[in-house]
Amino acid sequence: MAYAIIRAKKLKSMGAVARSAMHTFRMQPTPNADPSLTGRNRTVGAKGKDQLLAALVRTLPTKRRKDAVLAIEYLVTASPEAFKRHGGHLGDTGDGYFADALKWLRKRHGAAHVLSATIHLDESTPHLVVYVVPITADKRLSCRDFLGGPQKLKAMQTDFHAKVGARRGLERGVEGSKAKHEAVSAFYSTMAAAGEAPMLKPRDYAAAAIGVKTEAWRRAEAVASANAQGAARHARSKRAALSRSRAVKKAADQVSDRQQAVEQQEQQLRSRVQEVDRRTRSIEGLVTQLSETENKVAVLTAERVALKRRIAQLEHKLSNEKYPELR
Repeated sequence: MAYAIIRAKKLKSMGAVARSAMHTFRMQPTPNADPSLTGRNRTVGAKGKDQLLAALVRTLPTKRRKDAVLAIEYLVTASPEAFKRHGGHLGDTGDGYFADALKWLRKRHGAAHVLSATIHLDESTPHLVVYVVPITADKRLSCRDFLGGPQKLKAMQTDFHAKVGARRGLERGVEGSKAKHEAVSAFYSTMAAAGEAPMLKPRDYAAAAIGVKTEAWRRAEAVASANAQGAARHARSKRAALSRSRAVKKAADQVSDRQQAVEQQEQQLRSRVQEVDRRTRSIEGLVTQLSETENKVAVLTAERVALKRRIAQLEHKLSNEKYPELR
């Protein structure tokens, strides 16, 4: 059973937005992404960290609380098994699922407040990342009005499923469930939690900005490099497998062609055998007819000989009766 998934993360500072953007726009080592597929990612709106920050500054109201949430980072995806790459029915772009999700967010927040949307296709499960400024209808910056409290979150999940997920045959999570869902940050750091890649912290980004690579940054680069090499090996293996598959298919086609040729020859041979049988039966019929004719000829010949003998006898008898003095 595949579920529609929408998660929201509060970004409370420009630094938090910048760090998130570095990951979203692949401006940092991304160990859980396949570098060979990054070119397939698609972005609508602000592209890159600088454009996103500039759009955020333009959109934010000049008067706001110091502790206000500046932006909401939405993550939209579905259970991995929903996508064709894992055996499901949805294509990588969700066959319209992500497009509907973006329309839903624009209606929920106002199109002017949706700054950027990126579909990531270079990770294991396709997903959509959207940056939104939480401005209310009366022009207040208030994340609470959208994400404040369990009831609002429950209503958001229900509305999202009804208007977006259900149209693609996706289920809603169990309402009222106490199970803790994976947050956006946890979603991005699954490999780090598994010990496969380090978590990059603010100090790592700050050091990298001035040209200093921390140990965590170097480890992340090493994992990313290993992933790139693995992706290259995978690509080579895939090409080799494809080549072998083509060779096998070609051989199978040749065998199939030969089999068809043999079957055609067998059919022709059967036809010839049937024709020979027909002609043999015809000849046998002619031979029988000939034999019967020969028998009839023999009978007629014997009858002819007997008839001649009888005629001769009759002629002799008549001659004696007519000329008795010649006896």
